[in-house]
Amino acid sequence: MTNLPVSGTFWVTCPYKKKGTSWSCGYHKGIDITCGDRILYSTCDGVVLTVGWDPNGWGQYVRIREATTGRIHIFAHLVKGSAKVAVNQKVSRKTIIGTMGTTGNSTGVHLHFQIEKSNTDRTVCDPTEWLGIPNQVGEYQSKDYQIKEDKDMAYKDEATIPAWAKEAVEKVTEKGWMQGDTAGNFRPNDPITRAEMAVVLARENDL
Repeated sequence: MTNLPVSGTFWVTCPYKKKGTSWSCGYHKGIDITCGDRILYSTCDGVVLTVGWDPNGWGQYVRIREATTGRIHIFAHLVKGSAKVAVNQKVSRKTIIGTMGTTGNSTGVHLHFQIEKSNTDRTVCDPTEWLGIPNQVGEYQSKDYQIKEDKDMAYKDEATIPAWAKEAVEKVTEKGWMQGDTAGNFRPNDPITRAEMAVVLARENDL
């Protein structure tokens, strides 16, 4: 597992804080990445805040609030309609976000990845410190940036999940088909309504 949004061979095409007149603030607020396999993954455990469309800027984009620090991870220029997550969905670093594209203010297929301090403080942070990669143009391999799997996002009531169901609960959580409540509990013994089942089935069919 990595903190990267991509898997396999990838290229950094524009580093963080590169200076230039292309950006209104005078520098690049994130990092641009491209790769052959254009599937994008969440870079953190957290909750989806926004699945948005900005035709003159980020194009199709997703914003995720990181669980541990509250920082905001932003994925921009996705293929329009390719987002595989929904607002308020709980995600892990194995969750597919969508497909790398070139929507919005973009000149080629790539991911613009950006991190901001919080949902209210839009001060940018160096995304390469989180991703663990050099802040420079170049070719890289995701296998070189493996990290120890983080178990901090386990459900608080995990002990109440029957042993025979734990593998299934992990699978539906990672795929985004089901999620816990806002307190971090799965609540395995709660009944499910027809409306809730419809949401589960809809999410499965979208993946």
